[in-house]
Amino acid sequence: MRFPSIACRPLAWITTAAVLVVLAAAQAAASGSIEGTVPLAASAMGRQIDRQIVERLAQPEPPATGVSLAVTVPVDVNDLDESNPLARQMAEEMARWFTQAGYHVQEIRKGNSVLIEPGNGEKLLTRRDNLLGKKEVESAAIMTGTYTVTNKNVRFNIRVLQTTTQDVLGMATVSVPLTSEVKSLLGRNAAGHGGAYAGIAPSVGTMLP
Repeated sequence: MRFPSIACRPLAWITTAAVLVVLAAAQAAASGSIEGTVPLAASAMGRQIDRQIVERLAQPEPPATGVSLAVTVPVDVNDLDESNPLARQMAEEMARWFTQAGYHVQEIRKGNSVLIEPGNGEKLLTRRDNLLGKKEVESAAIMTGTYTVTNKNVRFNIRVLQTTTQDVLGMATVSVPLTSEVKSLLGRNAAGHGGAYAGIAPSVGTMLP
């Protein structure tokens, strides 16, 4: 008696799909992972960097303990004076991850007093040099990074530096798909313009511990 061979096809399809998934995962690992949203991308990079810091500090297991960290905004790799709302959101999400992991994250934008503005509300955070509470940041490490905009993705390279030596304690790379939402956060970068922040003078210094 001959049995129809169609019953074997689902198994073959499953096997083929599994192979494709493995190949896709290997390709992503080789070129830097692709994460669909900024919060997911930040969490993925935070975990990667944390594991490297734990290894560098010879701590038993992640997350690292006793590390004070200042977080700065990623900049355009082709113009280090250029940033955008997407990069600022990435910095916020990275600060969120490190705080939740137990790092001592310093808020370098804290003003010297609460600013009350009619119609705008009560504000404490500022980027105005004359309103900053401190102009020098005391931290053991500082997070910095760059981004690159391609036709399909925005690729972030984030690193944590030891302030006393400028050594890289940990570094991670991730790509965020260039969706319509992401494009709206790119601002001038999406239209190919640059130099929007040229000429900005440093307002916060880093005091080495």
